[in-house]
Amino acid sequence: MNKYVLDIFKDQDALKTLNKWSILITLGAFILFYLFEVLFTNTTGSAVIGWSPLELLLSVILIFLIIFAVITVHEAIHGLFFKLFRPRGNVKFGYSKGMFYATSPGEVFRRHEFKIIIIMPFIIITALMMMIWFIVPHASIKYFLALHTGACAGDFYYLHLLNKHPEMQYVEDTDVGMTMYESHPDG
Repeated sequence: MNKYVLDIFKDQDALKTLNKWSILITLGAFILFYLFEVLFTNTTGSAVIGWSPLELLLSVILIFLIIFAVITVHEAIHGLFFKLFRPRGNVKFGYSKGMFYATSPGEVFRRHEFKIIIIMPFIIITALMMMIWFIVPHASIKYFLALHTGACAGDFYYLHLLNKHPEMQYVEDTDVGMTMYESHPDG
C-alpha cells in the first residue's frame, strides 16, 4: 500500500515552504483586505498618529490578546471538527517551532473529512471577522484578517498536499503531521 508521510517538524523543505507561504499569504491577504476596505466598507478609525505612549502600549497589549484569542479559537475549531468526525478520538493541543496546533493522533479520516477539519477554522473565523467588520467598521480588522489568513498557511499546505495526492483516500493524523494512504491502513 502506498503512503505519504509528513513530519512537519523534521521536514526542512516543508518548514521553508510554510515560512514562504505564510509571508506571501499574509501580504496578499493584506492587499486583498485593504482593497476590500476601500471598495466596500465605511471604515472608521485612524492609525496611531497622535496617540499617547500609554494608549500605544495598551493597544499593543490588546492586539496580542486578540491574536492569542483568534489562535485559540482557530485550534478549538480544529478540535471540534476532529471530535465531530471521531467522537471517541483524543484531541491534543500544543505549540512547537513557532506553530500552534490541534491534533487527533492515530485517528484515520477519509480525505474529505480531513479537508473539512483543516479548512473550517479559516472559513468560520474569516466569516465572523467579515461580519464584525460590517457591524463595527474599524481599520484594524483588515490586519487581523490578514494575520489570521497568513497563520492558516499550515492548513493551506495540508490542503495542497491532499490535492497533490488525489490517490490518497485516507489520512491519519499524527503528533507531527499526517500520513496519507491509498486505502484504509487497517484494511
